[in-house]
Amino acid sequence: MARLVVAVDPALGVEPVTLAKAWDSDEESAALGAASVQRAAPETLLPGLAELVLVPLAVNLASGLLYDLVRRLVVQQRPAVDVTELELTETRSGDDRVVVVRVRRSAS
Repeated sequence: MARLVVAVDPALGVEPVTLAKAWDSDEESAALGAASVQRAAPETLLPGLAELVLVPLAVNLASGLLYDLVRRLVVQQRPAVDVTELELTETRSGDDRVVVVRVRRSAS
């Protein structure tokens, strides 16, 4: 079964456990699977990242819908963050869909 792995940049100020609880209490996201939190591997690319949110996915969800869902839940936890300030990227690792959420960096 495929999993959704959500990595939230610590600079965003949203704790993975908080995001997992928001996922489970949201009707739309909870219907896709229950969220859990797991320690991140030491080689994780985001400095300071300690935990990941994992959701087993029984259905294939279009990337745009997945982004909108994750973005909405992050913004609910951090209302001061403008949606346009968020950057979501997706990669695949085996059957896992890995979505990284971070604050958009301006190009220098």
